Amino acid sequence: MEPAQSDDLGASASPEEEPHPTGLGVIREWADVMVLMVLLAMFIRTFVFELYKIPSGSMTPTLVGTSWDANNQPAEYELQLDVSDPRDGEKDLILDRLGHHFLRYDIWYRKNGKFVGNVERNDLGLSPEEARKARRIARPRNDRIVVNKFIYWFQRPRRGDIVVFRVPWQIYERDKPIYVKRLVGLPDETVEIREGCVYINGQVLDTPEVFRRIHYVSAGLSDVAKIPDHEYFVLGDNSKSSRDSRYWGTVSERNLKGKAVFRYWPANTFGFLE
Repeated sequence: MEPAQSDDLGASASPEEEPHPTGLGVIREWADVMVLMVLLAMFIRTFVFELYKIPSGSMTPTLVGTSWDANNQPAEYELQLDVSDPRDGEKDLILDRLGHHFLRYDIWYRKNGKFVGNVERNDLGLSPEEARKARRIARPRNDRIVVNKFIYWFQRPRRGDIVVFRVPWQIYERDKPIYVKRLVGLPDETVEIREGCVYINGQVLDTPEVFRRIHYVSAGLSDVAKIPDHEYFVLGDNSKSSRDSRYWGTVSERNLKGKAVFRYWPANTFGFLE
């Protein structure tokens, strides 16, 4: 009898040597990867997420943006100091509107980790040493956010959303094509501002909670406003310094680009937005 033959062909077969890629082949492989990455980035930017920088202070203190003067210098600086009376140990948000002259301050007081109100003051009551320290840490600030561009494919815009939208044609400026505001009024509702509060269909607006912490100014809105179908009424959280629906009207649903959901800069404010 002949001895049995092994079925293990791998032990006796000679493996084929794979050809080494040439320099041109390596370049082509990397080019394919780069093209795919660019296409993926374009898809994400167009349909999924986009990054934005806050250009102004209309959403302070939720989102802080520093404006710039004609010489491309910051028009205000941000400080983080405890100036409450009495001091409570929490750092308040302070914007020095005249740079290092320190002649005017917008102050947003923080309590239990939340902003509870704002005032304008000409003096912070700092000691000379505190004033020197404040000058050293003063800096401009432009928050950077992530915008979810597909969320409104699956749900209707909701009251309280921080929305990013194309500027209505009547106030369009080439260097400011996109605005960020908070959505306040929904289609077919009536809006009124009086005594520091927003009224929706005659009822004071107190949910979400953020609406209870903002003192709204009625400037530009002298009467009850009716919101058309497929339109939204938006306001800035910094009501004293925001050009919004009180002045130029509602935002069309087709102009909405998405919802601001996350702040990734400055690093110490990293997190989801309220």
